[in-house]
Amino acid sequence: MLAVMLVLGMALAADGLPSLRHEGRLPSSAGRQAAARDSALFPPREVLIRLFTNCDEARWPWGLDETLVPKSDSELTAGVVQRRALENRWRAYYNERAGDSIVPTGEDQWVYPLGVRGRLLNNFGNPRAGGPHEALDIFVTREGAEVRSPVSGVVVAAGDDWQGGWARRRGGLFYEGGGLSRRAGNGVMIYDPSGDQYLYFAHLQPRIAAHAGDLIRVGRVLGRVGHSGNASQPGHGRHLHFAYKRAGTGCSVDGVLVSVNPYRMVRAARSRIPARP
Repeated sequence: MLAVMLVLGMALAADGLPSLRHEGRLPSSAGRQAAARDSALFPPREVLIRLFTNCDEARWPWGLDETLVPKSDSELTAGVVQRRALENRWRAYYNERAGDSIVPTGEDQWVYPLGVRGRLLNNFGNPRAGGPHEALDIFVTREGAEVRSPVSGVVVAAGDDWQGGWARRRGGLFYEGGGLSRRAGNGVMIYDPSGDQYLYFAHLQPRIAAHAGDLIRVGRVLGRVGHSGNASQPGHGRHLHFAYKRAGTGCSVDGVLVSVNPYRMVRAARSRIPARP
């Protein structure tokens, strides 16, 4: 993994994470800030979370109180149209800035999403109180492990400074703002135009190293494993929540995002990590 980072020419900040300086034709800090301000190109994260969550998702995930707001058929249909229009704009934004400096990432070229091997189990689809768990939880011995992007793409949503926690006297999970959403905590969402796919990383530590508008090379460090969001519940931290979605059919609507089990690609990427001498 170190070799990958050196090849990509990532600049390291004082804390060991890559700085937000990009090489070549990637957008400058001012360019990213301008893109982030363009709500037509990168809508507020709560809008993208609403488009990303499952078609039968009834939570309103960014409110301080978790209100149940089911998605109507008209919202789902309109959401597909809205998301496809955004994808066209993101694809143009990405192609204009990446040029030949970033090549598409094939499934057999994925990078493992952690800087350590961790404990990888195929826990996609495991039963949970709210239904099947439609993501992988990859466990680590200690929090702080680097979280890396398996593919190249563009950050379309990111949330930092999650404020909340878990307290029995407050009824369990409480949320006071910030982050990607109430349950995700600090997190990042990446769209890969070449594969027309979404990757979602949740429960990170504060000070994530990605912002909306960033172009991401495969292997780029996004942040570090933490326990924000609903992972703040005692005994539920020390893992990366990694979700992978593509357009499909759900709730009888074509084009909505559906969860896909990324275990095969992640396991293959893990097998390519060089053994320690």
